[in-house]
Amino acid sequence: MTELPQQFIWNGQDFLTPGPGSNGEILVADSWRVHDGEIWGLADHLDRFFAGITAQASRIRLVESICRGHIETALRRCVNDAVQQFPDTDLFPRISIERHGEQQRLVLLVRPAPAIRTTTSLWIPDYTDPRIRPTVKGPDIDLMRRLVAEAPADDVVLHDGTNVIETTTGALLVWQHNELVCCQAAGQLASISAQRIAKFAKSQHVTVTHRPVTIQQIASGEYSVWFANTLHGISPVTTIDSATGERLLPAHPATAAWQQDWWTRFARI
Repeated sequence: MTELPQQFIWNGQDFLTPGPGSNGEILVADSWRVHDGEIWGLADHLDRFFAGITAQASRIRLVESICRGHIETALRRCVNDAVQQFPDTDLFPRISIERHGEQQRLVLLVRPAPAIRTTTSLWIPDYTDPRIRPTVKGPDIDLMRRLVAEAPADDVVLHDGTNVIETTTGALLVWQHNELVCCQAAGQLASISAQRIAKFAKSQHVTVTHRPVTIQQIASGEYSVWFANTLHGISPVTTIDSATGERLLPAHPATAAWQQDWWTRFARI
């Protein structure tokens, strides 16, 4: 049986299994979770991926040979084949355009997903957001990995010195007086998970706003904070650490119910 991860290269018509090769520079990418055999929000992730291609058009030579319909059909087949091979394994596929020297390749990487993180700890660094292309997923992936590896927490808060932007791998949402606030700042990557949570919240008659949230507000210990991405779903932030010390954050009383709804209902939102 083939083992994970599996890597496929687009040849203009289909994804083919390649021979051994080194990883290239990622120009644009997107990834999503396959949970219990169900591919989560693929259309939304492909929307963001192709928006990234448009934003990176001056650096990408493959644009004319990329047909979304053909890619999506082949991608679903490859991922569904992996689901059949590994029925008890959640997957974390990634599609990317990579540069290898003078060549560029469209790559599908099918890999096992890490365990779902049910709580999250955050680190607020003294440096501001160091990304070079914050609104495009891909170019800063390696940098974000290094930041997390160096942090004394699960993830690192990206900020502009005053306001929170997001974390290296997810969005942040804050509960303020029964209102769900989606952190809004310049230089954000469009968050599919935050959009889904906001849509679900409105269906539950929860007031949702999108506005700037300061570092001081999120680290005050006064409000419940949720980390969210499509890999881990809704993960309540339990602690926020910084150079001034660690702060415990209160749990929102509906967290467990919303986490359950995420895994049972959100795939169809």
